[in-house]
Formats: sequence, structure tokens, C-alpha cells
Amino acid sequence: MNLNAHDAPLAGVRVLELSSRASGAYAGWLLAQLGASVTRLDLPTVVDCDPIAQAELERSLHGDKVQVASGDPAAMAAATASADVVVADSLHDDALDGAATRASLAVLADLAPACPVIDVSSHRVADGARAPSSALGAAATAGMSWSLGHPGLEPLALPYDLPDFMAGTEAASAAALSLVLRRASQSRQVWDVASSDVLAMYVGQICSNFLPYERPWRRDGARASMSGGSYPAAMFACRDGHVSIMCRTNREWNGLLRAMGDPDWSQDPKFEDSRVVARLHADEADPHLVAWTRDRTRDEIFALGKEFAFPVAPVLSIQEALAQEQFSMRDFIARDSESVVVGRPWKLSPPVASSTAVVSRRAPWDGSRATPDKPLAGLRVLDLSWVWSGPMVTAALHDLGAEILKIENRKRADPARLRGRAYRDGVPVDGPELEVTPYFNQMNHGKRSIALDIATDEGAALVLDLAAECDVVVENMRPGALERRGLHYERLSARNPGIVMLSMSLMGQTGPMRSVGGYAPVMSGLAGLDSVVGYDEDDLIGLFNPALGDPNGAGHALAVLLAALAGRQQTGVGAWIDLSQVEALMSIQRIAVAERGRGATPAVRANRHAVFEPHGTWRSLGDDDWVTVVARTDDERESLAKVVGAHADASGPELEAALQAWLAARPASAAATELTTAGIAAHPVLSFEAMTSSDWARSRGLVSRVEHPFLGDQLMFAVPWKCNGAGYSVTAPAPLLGADTDRVLGDVLGLASTDIGRFRESGVIE
Repeated sequence: MNLNAHDAPLAGVRVLELSSRASGAYAGWLLAQLGASVTRLDLPTVVDCDPIAQAELERSLHGDKVQVASGDPAAMAAATASADVVVADSLHDDALDGAATRASLAVLADLAPACPVIDVSSHRVADGARAPSSALGAAATAGMSWSLGHPGLEPLALPYDLPDFMAGTEAASAAALSLVLRRASQSRQVWDVASSDVLAMYVGQICSNFLPYERPWRRDGARASMSGGSYPAAMFACRDGHVSIMCRTNREWNGLLRAMGDPDWSQDPKFEDSRVVARLHADEADPHLVAWTRDRTRDEIFALGKEFAFPVAPVLSIQEALAQEQFSMRDFIARDSESVVVGRPWKLSPPVASSTAVVSRRAPWDGSRATPDKPLAGLRVLDLSWVWSGPMVTAALHDLGAEILKIENRKRADPARLRGRAYRDGVPVDGPELEVTPYFNQMNHGKRSIALDIATDEGAALVLDLAAECDVVVENMRPGALERRGLHYERLSARNPGIVMLSMSLMGQTGPMRSVGGYAPVMSGLAGLDSVVGYDEDDLIGLFNPALGDPNGAGHALAVLLAALAGRQQTGVGAWIDLSQVEALMSIQRIAVAERGRGATPAVRANRHAVFEPHGTWRSLGDDDWVTVVARTDDERESLAKVVGAHADASGPELEAALQAWLAARPASAAATELTTAGIAAHPVLSFEAMTSSDWARSRGLVSRVEHPFLGDQLMFAVPWKCNGAGYSVTAPAPLLGADTDRVLGDVLGLASTDIGRFRESGVIE
């Protein structure tokens, strides 16, 4: 891999990778793509991959790393002595009967005292003790699986070890952040990143759009439960496959109705407001949409979505997704004589040389104020983002100590403010319409709100002035939106060469599909991911409830952004990050891509695994109680057979039948505890309510409670990592719209009250 200087913010950083799972392997891959030199102990990579594609997958994950054999102690000692950071995913458990754990712990014994360690796991039990775990169990514990599947049927897994890939992304962020802290302090950092914690944070964020509105978080087939608040949000069959349609605003809903020809049924007043339809009339509207989509092809409906401005995407297969011209034109996907190669889901551009840089009123952030509880203290961020993915990045930066200045406009409010009033006991919460949305409160906690109109020349000029006083700009608008206001990276960096600008869009800033917009189901449809989530090929479910495109995109964006900031500490030079959220989803599907590259058709796994057996979810004692069970090795299968009363060498259907009978007679929690004690990875499938009230969530510090002036007490979720045992929490609610306008313009830009009054009179600010 050859990287230019601006592509490699972590150039010179030496990473030691100790991995036998997807999480550590993917974290190491991301760090290598950011310019780090990664040395890997040559442990087996045990993942949910068809054996015929294992070599292809390992080439994808490890091709840019230096591999050191465990039998070469001199080479291993050299790598340990020179490491700037260690990423390890087998310090507590592995799928090799402890061999990877023993090897990894032996390496760490020789590590320099100040070298940070990123300790990644699938799950940590409440008391921090070691216990067998799995990606399947992480999704179950976090409340993710509870939302995937049909009512009454077994909850579904996230296939292809996706939970561990997403934890690997967060681990890469922690690794980049550890470099910032290491330069401020020479004490040892141990960062704790667990897949179940990561998924619990994702679930907690999206559930702020469910439970506070008295919408359930539960399995509801190939649609979001109660449409996630705004109709529709579902997968619909069409003439040649499926499409995903997700309208989050009345404007988008009206666009869909116009595309349908404004049919007579839609004139009924009960279908006027998409939020009312979602809450009360979705089952009445569904047959009309089903009849309409069945008469059309995916391409026809996709074209209508672009013409009438409603979010829609074809549900592509993995093969169809890989064939999109968009990805080859962005050099995200390359083909050689042997395989398909998935690249980095971002592009980095250097600042534009200019003589117009301004003298800032403040010193640029250099990390000198970093502490473990506030590693980004002193960092100032200009937030031009909205809805979920962009605000999730800036909320994480706030959790880590940064100051966030959020630009808003009442005339075109953040759609997260437009999700409707929260409910309590069936009654809408009182308060201003734009201030009573728990979803906005979760995504924007602790920020400062500046209300100004960037559609005006003076408003755009104020944003440009604010950017000159910031270290980071984050935006997730459609490509070209900021450029039309003169707020593109070239202009921002000309005034402030140290600015790091993050642009998050669906497809990226370039390519023939750059203008495609939409929400998470559009992303997962275009990425091919929805085509492998279901019970089988004829019963697809997709990812409508968890909407993984947004948090996964945010996780990748945060990793690259923190790496760019670590690089800026050394060079003083910023960068423009062009991140495609669809590419980020495809990047974590490396197993399915590898299988496709070997000529296989990626299967709809349901709850099965390519290597582990048994691997699934079974009903326990209770109406809707389930337990995930995974046996990874012969020793674990033998232990499982002993617990459930099967023959010692039982396997396949015989062992699964005994397991099902044993579980059916026991409560989920008790059964999982007994199996875990016997060395088997077993986890109850938790609902959101059960997850947030569990001893495990409390012990891990996953949930904060924050008082909002109109919403009252609300559950909130922060960055799910820990440093030396201490985690991060939410300490303040989201701001009221425009609450900080005068103070920020005065303190940051030095504007006098008379200037602010003039801008207010002209409508530039509110």
C-alpha cells in the first residue's frame, strides 16, 4: 500500500496487533490505512467465514501488515519494544481454547510501561471477570437482536461478525486518541472497548426515537417498529427484488405520494401527516404501497425517488453492490486477477496553500490540556451536521472534552427536532415543538446552539469567521450544499490551514451517485447488507430498526477524524475527510465480500455460523425469552453436551435438540449463567428495557440520566469506551435552539452587542 503524505496522518506510528477475532484485525487494518506501520503476531483469525474464502479474507485484513511468527521471539521482542500502541482482542477469551490469550498475555508482559493498550472484547461481564463471548452474544446482550426478526420467531443475529467489526472501528478511534494522551502524559493507558458496549450505545441512541414516544423496540418484520415514527420505513417487494423506502419528514412523504400520482386513498386526512400514519395507520397504508411497488422495477422506483425527492434504494445483493460504477470510480473497489479488493471508505485531501490565513483569537488545539477524562480538552468544533451520523460524531467529541458550536436555523430545523413530541402515559409532552424531541436531545447533548441563516451572505460569512476560530468542522449535507454558500473546504482551509473538515455523505463527494441522499436503510440497501439479514433468501428482514448505516458511518468518521487530529499535532496541518457512509458499511462486510470473491454467493446466515457449531438462538422458559449459545471448539462442545445431558460426542441436530429441550425448561438468565460457568458463550436476548436496567449495564456505566428543561429526566448514552477503568458520561442536555447565539458570537468572534442586534434585525441571526 502506497500512501501520500496527506493520506497518512499516522505516519511513523508503530502498532502492534494481537488479534484472533475480527475486532482487533479490523482495528489494525484501519490504522494501517491511516498510515501506521502495523506488526501482527501471526495468530489464527477465527471468524464467520466459509473456509474456501478464509485466505481471501486474511489477505483483505492483513495484506498491509508485517506478520511475525510466534516462534520468532527476537522479532516479537523488537516489535514489542518499538510499539507506540497495542491493539489486542484476545486478552480475555478466544476461540482457540485459550491459546491466543496465553500468547497475547505473554507478549504484553514485555511491553514498555507507557505504551497504550487497546483491549477489545466481544463482551465483558458485570464484575470484569473473564468469560467466553461471541459476536452473536454481544448483539443479544446489547438489545440489538431483540429488534431483528418476526414477532414470535427467534431474534436474528447481525451476520458475518458485524458486531466485532464495529467494535474494531471504535478501537481504532481509541488508538488514535491514545496517541494524543500519550504526548501529554507518559503514564500507561489501558482502553477497554467491548462489542456489546458499542452496540448498546448504538441501540440507546436509536431507541431515543422509540421508547420516549411510546413506540416499542421490538421485532416487526421487514420494517421499523411503528415505522420508527414517520411512515414509511420498510422493505417492499417489487418486480425484480426489493426496495427500501424511508421517509422521515412530511416533505419526503408528500414526494412519495406525488410519485404515486397522489392516489385517491391518500386524500383521506388521516394520511396527511406521516407521523400520524406511522402511529395509527401504517397497516392501512401498507397494502397501497405494496401494490404500487410490485408493479415496478427497482430502477424505476429508484429513479422516481430522485425525481420526487423521497429516500429509496434498491436492496442490492453483495455482487450487485460490488458492481456499482460509483465505487470503482472512487477507487474504493479494485479488481485484480484473483479477487475483489475493498479499500478505505474515505479520502483525505491536504489544505490549499494560501496567503489569506487569518490570525485566530485563540491558540490552535495542540492536545496539551489532554487528560484521561477530557482527552480533547481545548478542542473547538463547528457542527454543521444534522439528524444522526454527523451529530453522533460531534456528541462523541463533546463526551471526550471538546467544545461544540452547533449552527441551526429555525426555518430549516434539524430533522431530529422535527420527530414530534415525546409521550408520557399517552399524552404528548408540553413545551415548544422543536424542544420536546428526545432524539435530538440524545444526539446533541452538551452542545452550544447558534441560530443563524447560512442561506444569507452575511450568515455564511459568520460561519466562515467561526470556522477560522475552530479546529474541526463537521458536516453531513449532500455534496455541493456548502459549496453553494461558499463554505467549501478550499475556502475554509485558505483562512485556517489547520482546520480538519469532515464531510460525511451517503456516497461520497465524487462519482456519478454523489447526489443520492437518504437515511440508514438506503445505505444498507445500496451496500448489499440488507440482502443478507433475514431467516433465508425468501424472508429478508433488513436493518430498519437498528439503522446501522448511521452509527457505523459515525464510528468510521470518528476514527479518521481523531487520526487526523493526532497527525495535526505533529505537522500543524489540517485535512479534508471525504467519507462515504455506504462505503463504510461495505468495508465491515469484508467476510461476505471475500466469499463473493471466491465465487460463492454470500448466504443469509440467519443465526448460523460458518465455523462454530452450535451457534444460534433458542427459546427458553417464558413467552418471548431467548438465549444465544455458541460452542466454538471440540472442548466447548463436549462441555455443552455434558451440561444439557447429551452424549459426550453429540453434534449437529442431536446436540441442538438436547440444548433446545434443556433451555425450554429454564429461565433465560439462569440458563445462560449455568452455561457460561461451564465455559460456553451464552447470553440472554435482552430487550432495551432489560438491557438498561441490568446489573451489567450499570456496572459498565453505559447509561446516564440527564435533566432536560422540557423533557425532564432522560436516559442518555455516551462514548462506550473506558480508559484505565473510567468511562465517559453525558453531563448536560441538548441546547435550546439559539440559546448560545449572542454569547458565542461575542466570545468567539468578539462581536459587539450592537453588531449582534443589527444581524438580528436583518434576520441573519434569530
